[in-house]
Amino acid sequence: MPITIRPAAQSDIPAMASIRAKQRETEAYWQRRISGYLDGELFPQQALAPRAAFVAADGEQVVGIAAGHLTRRYRCDAELQWIDTIEQRRRQGIAGALLRTMAHWFLEHNARKVCVDPGNIARAFYANYGARPLNQHWIVWDDVGILINSPQSPPFER
Repeated sequence: MPITIRPAAQSDIPAMASIRAKQRETEAYWQRRISGYLDGELFPQQALAPRAAFVAADGEQVVGIAAGHLTRRYRCDAELQWIDTIEQRRRQGIAGALLRTMAHWFLEHNARKVCVDPGNIARAFYANYGARPLNQHWIVWDDVGILINSPQSPPFER
């Protein structure tokens, strides 16, 4: 079955929390955090209200997630909040497809300069998609439009 990328729904929150909890914290923590983020009750530093979250699904199974919002942090237009896939589906182009989906959303909201705190694990992934260092911890795309036609990941249904 092909991977489908769609906007996240409230019913996706437990699966999204499960994916995030594999990296750190607990599923209960992430359910509160993701729910608050999607409901507009939790605001990352300098975040603006417009935000989006998407899931990559293989049939009914959520295999990847991405979320982002508009911001004023570091003079960026937007911030990629989370992107992750289940371990068994990594290195299959799912994260790249989610990244491109977020890039479309950012551009639809007139956000070109997009930053992300990649941690240590994802730094090479984002660099592969054209991000450059912004400071010691953050990286940035000066024009996220470069991700739209990126050959790095296969096309998925959106």
